[in-house]
Amino acid sequence: MKTISLGMVAFLLPAALWAGGAVPGTEKAEGCAGSARKTVPSVVAATLQAQGPAQSPGPLPPPAITLHERRGQAIPQRTGFQHTAGGNIDVAQPTPDVVVVTMTGVAVAGAHPCKDSMTALDFDLTQCIEIGPAKPEARKLNLTLEARVIGLLRSHHKSGVAEESGACAAVACGSAELVTVCSPPHAVGGGDNLSINDHNGPVTVVVVPGNYTLHQGFHVGVSHAKNLLPCKAASAEFAPDPALDPLWISYLEPFHGAVKKEFGFQVILKVAN
Repeated sequence: MKTISLGMVAFLLPAALWAGGAVPGTEKAEGCAGSARKTVPSVVAATLQAQGPAQSPGPLPPPAITLHERRGQAIPQRTGFQHTAGGNIDVAQPTPDVVVVTMTGVAVAGAHPCKDSMTALDFDLTQCIEIGPAKPEARKLNLTLEARVIGLLRSHHKSGVAEESGACAAVACGSAELVTVCSPPHAVGGGDNLSINDHNGPVTVVVVPGNYTLHQGFHVGVSHAKNLLPCKAASAEFAPDPALDPLWISYLEPFHGAVKKEFGFQVILKVAN
């Protein structure tokens, strides 16, 4: 009887194990494998949740112009009966991305009894600039240049010539000019008078961050032949009051009451995305 019972147990035990779908010694292994299969996706999901949603890159830093070394000069030339005034070169930066350069001056010449009269002011500026920031790499920026000339030219009907010329500005990289803006020259004589308000540009060029050079020049000049008799002086006025002494202007001044606060040659340099 004991032999039969043991045989029946041995016969029934595998069936019970098959019904349960488990084989001795494999239940633990299968459980570990199943746990691993469930744990790996859970770890990935937890990592992604910790990192949060993908963030888009922030806005680029605004471009700016940094001023470095500068060499500026206004050289007067005078002979005979003459007068010069002004000779200012003003470099201003109202905002980090804008540079404004203004040149102002006055030249006057009258009749000298013994020799011809001549006077002039020659302006020249070299300004080193740095355009940035340098990041990100290979960033493209728009560099814009514009200019305006405002002033008055007067002459006498018997003699005298007044002029302005050379109103130009350029931005260069090394020896290569990238962008240039110029105003046309003007001159009067024989009693003619001229009020000037010229604007040129804007002219835009694409640049990369780096070091550049701004060069700007301007010329105002007057000449008058000798004369024994007093007569009206010729003048080139490109500076605000009180640069030109009223004693040099005739009581028949053709531009009486003119607003002169914006007189001069002005260049605006701007950088933008």
